[in-house]
Amino acid sequence: MKIFIQTIVFSLLALGVYAQGTFSGQLQANGNFFQRDSLIGASNTPQYDHLKTGGEAWLNLNYGISGYNFKLRFDMYQNSNLPNPQGAFSGQGIGFWQMSKQVDKLGITAGNFYEQIGSGILFRAYEERFLAIDNSMLGVRLTYDFNENWRLKGFSGKQRNPFGVENSITGTYPALVNALNLDGFASLNETTTIAPGFGIVNRSLKDDMIRNIGADISLNNFDNFFFKPKYNVYAFTAYNTLTMGDFSLYLEGAVKTPEAIISPTRIVVDTTGRVIEEYPLNGTPTQTGDDVYGNYLVTYQRKAGSVLYASASYSRKGFGVTLQGKRTQNFPLHISPGGNPIQVARNFLPPMARENSKRLTTRYNAATQELGELAFQADVQVKFNKMWSGEFNFSNITDLNGLLLYREAHLIGKYKKRKTPWAITGGLQFQQYNQEVYEVKPGVPLVQSITPYTEIVYKIDRKKSVRMELQYLNTKQDYGQWVFALLEYSIAPKWSFSIADMVTLDPAKFYDKSNITINDTSRPAHFYTVYVSYAEKGNKFSLAYVRQPDGINCTGGVCRYEPAFSGVRMTVNSSF
Repeated sequence: MKIFIQTIVFSLLALGVYAQGTFSGQLQANGNFFQRDSLIGASNTPQYDHLKTGGEAWLNLNYGISGYNFKLRFDMYQNSNLPNPQGAFSGQGIGFWQMSKQVDKLGITAGNFYEQIGSGILFRAYEERFLAIDNSMLGVRLTYDFNENWRLKGFSGKQRNPFGVENSITGTYPALVNALNLDGFASLNETTTIAPGFGIVNRSLKDDMIRNIGADISLNNFDNFFFKPKYNVYAFTAYNTLTMGDFSLYLEGAVKTPEAIISPTRIVVDTTGRVIEEYPLNGTPTQTGDDVYGNYLVTYQRKAGSVLYASASYSRKGFGVTLQGKRTQNFPLHISPGGNPIQVARNFLPPMARENSKRLTTRYNAATQELGELAFQADVQVKFNKMWSGEFNFSNITDLNGLLLYREAHLIGKYKKRKTPWAITGGLQFQQYNQEVYEVKPGVPLVQSITPYTEIVYKIDRKKSVRMELQYLNTKQDYGQWVFALLEYSIAPKWSFSIADMVTLDPAKFYDKSNITINDTSRPAHFYTVYVSYAEKGNKFSLAYVRQPDGINCTGGVCRYEPAFSGVRMTVNSSF
């Protein structure tokens, strides 16, 4: 493989020298200096204890000539905490390479590629580098265009395992993935169209993976929960987008055959070893007495899965509404039933909570629940007149037994008068958040929070502007009250300066829940950010001092825990 990759690189260089073609690229590099700060919990990791520096870099190169397209990406991680927030990963190499060619109606791709079937419920290979996700396929993909409206797509290969071995980012998971997907489009009349699709995916495990799963299952040793894992799992999806004038409806239903999944539950067994009760992890058994032998935790279960997802939208001038609903049951689709669910996931369940962007409104995020979720979301946007507009969003997520996981009501108002330098945004967010489920904190109460905020932008002239953010979060649970303030000064298109502070108003509660020992528990905890960026043509540089509390970082419903950070961050972005 190494020799093959080197051959591709030298071939690209030779083509660039001796042939005419199009060449482009992009560099993204991050550097971190870690400053130990035990007062906020930024400690006890290799970076804070002794390494002190770390970073990541990604260099993309694209070359096209005579209908041939070549892509190459070099990845580098040095003492990085992206793969594991509590560890330090170092590795570098070719993280992505691809060759493709369109031959009449047939498209041919070999190497790494990203792909999606439908909304991603059945399969999605994608990259979200700051969540340490890069599950691109390594294999072959073929597409055939019957006409401009109908396309058949098939691919086979293995998904990337970028952090499987220290000092190496070029590995793959051993499971083989095969897929077939048909997408179409048809006009029923002048105002009505449909876009149907169907997909099937197969994942096949290797012998050693089956043996490992079987060994874990046999540890249960209970007849009700003992089964032999299967080599193959199949998943199917059917979807369609119906458009009628200003109205659009998307429906998708997906099912998968029974397989071994990690579905923890607690059981009660009698003196003969027979299971007499199954109850939730955070529940209490009802079976007691002399006939009870003991309580046990069962990890693996053999279950089929299903997802039903719908999204309806209506829009016209000055008004738009979107309604979404999703029911998920036992639908983890992983490269292997075990392991880190983020790094080995091969599908994407659409999130059902609003993707917020403000510092305090993103404090609590709802991660998609693969084992069971019943979710609903509504979003309404209105433009009242040339000056006023507004948005209202409501989402409600429960498990399949009715337990509330997440609820949010979010109201936003915007004011912008033409030919005036002012633009004002105000918002109010109400949240209920189940920390016990999302953050695996047993026995903690449901978080209930209210967060008002405002953003004010003042344009000094055509290039200069000032932006201010003020936010306040109030909850009696978790860390208590927070205040956030930001002031930003921009000189378009080159310079941007900002300073921000996030302060806890309940310091004793913060130090207690963070397990931080301090003599003066009335001392507020400040989390400062000082930031400057400079852009020149295709280059952008930024430098920031950051003091950040721990929390959950989410992108598109995929979430992961991030520890507290203290230190300096530098970034370089370049396009050419």
